[in-house]
Amino acid sequence: MCPFWQLDTGNFFTDNYYIMSSFDQIVELIADDLSAIEVKLTEHTASEYSFVDMAVQHVVEGGGKRLRPILVVLSAKVCGYEGNDAHTLAAVVELIHVASLVHDDVLDEAAIRRGRETLQTKWGNKVAVLVGDYLHARVLSMLVSRRADDPAMAILADTTQAMCEGEVIHAYKSGDFDISEAEYLKIISFKTGKLIAASCTLGAHLRNPTDTQQVEALTIYGQHIGTAFQIVDDVLDFTEDADKLGKNTFGDLREGKLTFPIIYARTVCDDDEKQMLEKVLNPNTDEAEAIAFVEALFQRYGVETHCLKVAQDYADRAKAALTDLPETPARVALEQLADYVVSRES
Repeated sequence: MCPFWQLDTGNFFTDNYYIMSSFDQIVELIADDLSAIEVKLTEHTASEYSFVDMAVQHVVEGGGKRLRPILVVLSAKVCGYEGNDAHTLAAVVELIHVASLVHDDVLDEAAIRRGRETLQTKWGNKVAVLVGDYLHARVLSMLVSRRADDPAMAILADTTQAMCEGEVIHAYKSGDFDISEAEYLKIISFKTGKLIAASCTLGAHLRNPTDTQQVEALTIYGQHIGTAFQIVDDVLDFTEDADKLGKNTFGDLREGKLTFPIIYARTVCDDDEKQMLEKVLNPNTDEAEAIAFVEALFQRYGVETHCLKVAQDYADRAKAALTDLPETPARVALEQLADYVVSRES
């Protein structure tokens, strides 16, 4: 049977490659790789203690699209690498991501994640924090056999440091109504974008780390994808159905956080609306009143449309960064993944 991207199913082709129009089709391209990554995630997080194992698997097997592992694999493939080391690094970045989500849920007091109870809801904050720490420890154990001069070591060390810095800065800026768009974009480039960009960089390094053109192209791609992803995430928190999103909506508003949509609304609304917006961001404000005001404000100024356009601009920049890479199914998948990041509903 020929690969799906070569099948003539009535869809159109560009340069002899099937244009993948859905996330499922992108996943199909690397289904074997993703299966191998799931095996590694299970093997490398298993514990001989049943409760530890149960708590860890609750979050590791808790769904998610595995965006970061997908980016590692596709970035490796577009550079011509087909080895198993991509699976190991993909599992590593996913565990770093899952650990960050566990700790975020504690900080945000989130009850639901990916349609399931969070660890802190199910077993309390102490267990949740310690499980996040355990996942970081497993990451270290997976990396310990690598050479000290392996580029992955420096990339991942820099990435985890930046993620922590981003969280600290965002916590410090919480409640700062005057935070600028530039400041916020810098914060999300650390909190979210750094690991997404690192996923692409790691994949690029596997084939030929001295090919700086390919490494830089994929790193830039990842940086833009990371920004687009977080902007859309911010929008979905206000606009998507909670069941589809897999977590409670309006979480940022309840916590008084300024995110990209709020920052844009603040810049375009009038003075009276701006004063009211600052008021409703106070966690002591009646929740129903706050939600109703923000929804009306967003509709009045086309906030969702503007934010999605900005996200698509970043996605388009990401695709442009791939121009000089080989025209392969992996590159097509990366290009389509950029558009998917903007059009996704969860």
